[in-house]
Amino acid sequence: MSRERILEVEQLRGLAFLAVVLQHSVAHYSVEPGMTSGDGIWMAVVLMLTKFAVPVFIFLTGLVLFYNDHDGFQYSKFIKKRFGDIYVPFAIWTFITILINRGFHPFMWGDWYQLGQVLITGKASSHFWYIIMLFQFYLLYPLFRSVILAVRNKWSTRTQWFAVVAAGALYVVLTGLIHDISRWMEHMPLTLPVISDLLTTYADRNALYYYFYFVLGAAAGLYHREWKNGLHKARLLIWGTFAVLFIWRLVEVIQEIQSKSGEGITFYSLNLLQPGMALFLISSILAMYDMAVWICRKAGARTKAVLSSIGLYSYGAYLMHLLTLRFSYVVDEAWLTAAHPLIRIVASWLISVIAAYAATRLISMLPFGKWIVGIRSKRTKRRELKHSIGTNKHNNLKM
Repeated sequence: MSRERILEVEQLRGLAFLAVVLQHSVAHYSVEPGMTSGDGIWMAVVLMLTKFAVPVFIFLTGLVLFYNDHDGFQYSKFIKKRFGDIYVPFAIWTFITILINRGFHPFMWGDWYQLGQVLITGKASSHFWYIIMLFQFYLLYPLFRSVILAVRNKWSTRTQWFAVVAAGALYVVLTGLIHDISRWMEHMPLTLPVISDLLTTYADRNALYYYFYFVLGAAAGLYHREWKNGLHKARLLIWGTFAVLFIWRLVEVIQEIQSKSGEGITFYSLNLLQPGMALFLISSILAMYDMAVWICRKAGARTKAVLSSIGLYSYGAYLMHLLTLRFSYVVDEAWLTAAHPLIRIVASWLISVIAAYAATRLISMLPFGKWIVGIRSKRTKRRELKHSIGTNKHNNLKM
């Protein structure tokens, strides 16, 4: 039996998708010729306001999985569904990206080897790393589930929340050790298959280095009512902490930009995997969740419907959004090269979001659309249901 929908999850997923597209739009224009340190500073502000996207997606994964968890869990059924809904669309868009970027020659062994490699590493496009990282949480879900449910069943609620705080503190410490772990692994005489790569070359997509966002989501899913009530009571503290950490990180990135004046704009200070950013991102999850709850309560029906719909189709739109951003750059070069960088960024962002969302909705209406964008449209589901009912009636009449 499915549980009641969590409305703010749909809003938050929509906000996260809008944020991740805006990040990539900013990243593109930050390296355009003529950008100044002043441009870099306001771009840093935009990036800071949108950095919550990836942690929120991981958090929502943990929340939804544990909110809907039940005693009849079957791993084979679970992973089969995630493979079809998540990995197959990723594989299809990986192949599409390769075709567009450099072509594919089916009679050349090197192309097949490269395809197999990027299907494992997510290196076909700069945003596919996230899918590889996320899928590790699905593969390891039985492990997370057994540990987290054991803690829930054996410890008091207060002790469990202390454990969550401890896991968060441990995570912040871990992000400060990632470079040392990588260097240590590189000097090891023994190479461990997969593990060595995840701790060195592909550390940026190692699920271990994002585990706390998933655990925090699990806690929110298991104790959803308490989570919402706690956020509401602590909202002044949450937003105050968010503001302080925002200013702290912003000062650091401004210093970085000014120290490299004339050498191009960089945002290394905003790398996700470092202690300061980990603290900021945890506060961002809390603040953005509170904002999503506020939207559910105060926003107009149209705003909520739009955000909810964007959230619903966000996975397919995420897979293709770098391609739709390319389309937006064509429009930009044709009409907007003389405009202020902020106008160009916003224009590309809007074009990409609309194009990716519309394409995902259209593809989802196709009979095979779910394999491409990970979701069937409501219209397709109704059509399949009617067909199933009609088939059953016909079979009953024949009996």
